Amino acid sequence: MTDMRQKILVLGATGHLGANSAVHLKESGYQVIAVGHRNSDNGFFATKGISYIGGFSLEDSYSYEKLPQDIDAVVHLAGTMPAHADKSPMPYVKSIIVGMVNLCEWLTKTHCKRVIFNTTPSDVCSFFGSGIPVPENSSRSFPKNGGDHGVYAIAKNCATDILEHYKYAHGISSCIFRHLTVYGYTPNPYYYLDGVKKILPWRKIVMQAQLGRPVEIWGDKNRKKELLYIKDFVEAIRLALQTDVEGIINLPGDRPYTLEEQITTLVKVFSPENDSTSISFAPEKPDTPQNLLLMGKAISEMGWSPKYSWEAACLDMKMTMHEEPFQLLWGNGDDFIVSEL
Repeated sequence: MTDMRQKILVLGATGHLGANSAVHLKESGYQVIAVGHRNSDNGFFATKGISYIGGFSLEDSYSYEKLPQDIDAVVHLAGTMPAHADKSPMPYVKSIIVGMVNLCEWLTKTHCKRVIFNTTPSDVCSFFGSGIPVPENSSRSFPKNGGDHGVYAIAKNCATDILEHYKYAHGISSCIFRHLTVYGYTPNPYYYLDGVKKILPWRKIVMQAQLGRPVEIWGDKNRKKELLYIKDFVEAIRLALQTDVEGIINLPGDRPYTLEEQITTLVKVFSPENDSTSISFAPEKPDTPQNLLLMGKAISEMGWSPKYSWEAACLDMKMTMHEEPFQLLWGNGDDFIVSEL
């Protein structure tokens, strides 16, 4: 078992996955250094006993001079994402591909031999829609539809291959998580789809339920999806640091949920007491994606399995909305005015 006194560097620490991972690792006994692109974290990480290094850029090789040299492992959750970007391909190339080369070169100089990374399920998108869970060793590709995930998936695939090269060239061990959306509350309900700003669909349903407004279920209500909760994700990060597991590892949810189950649970949890939101069906509308991942090395080599059901996750998110534990870092829900409902 890994020495819990290890010093862990978390890249992308001001984002949803990175911030939760940094806090969870600190609470688990690790020494944690949070690193982010933002110049300031508003003093958030200091309240958790975590050092913060801001103004970091993956694609800038000089940025790595800011980092300490005695790191035991890196949790790399940084880089441009389609949900927070326009359709320009260059940010993906620079932050994900060039950034990975820069990171690996830094790892060889500092003799750090362990990286936890995450890739996109879009690398196996050709298998989705079948209703059959995708194995970890499936052939990787990218969406061939001209959309915003095309270059993103290409960049993630390239970064994954770069890590494999550095394993053979320099003995760097990498664990790469493949997962769908990691659900969890953040005060900002927006994302970008093909460069257009929109409200996250599940957050829109939550808002409609909170206001007691009718909710409509589009397409085939029986299509299924994996629903992975943030607290299960960060526990996978912790376990990966305690094992030598390598390669691509699928992180599914506790079980696949139908679209009807997803939405009825959101409505149940977030509707006002004694004022249940009405739900109707619109099967003529477009279907939701059906994406399933097959559990493999996560349970066999890490001993990880999801603990949160979708209802438990929704209840926990509702509590987090009230408590706003990351308010100092991200602001609160009142900072993001929503008028599109």
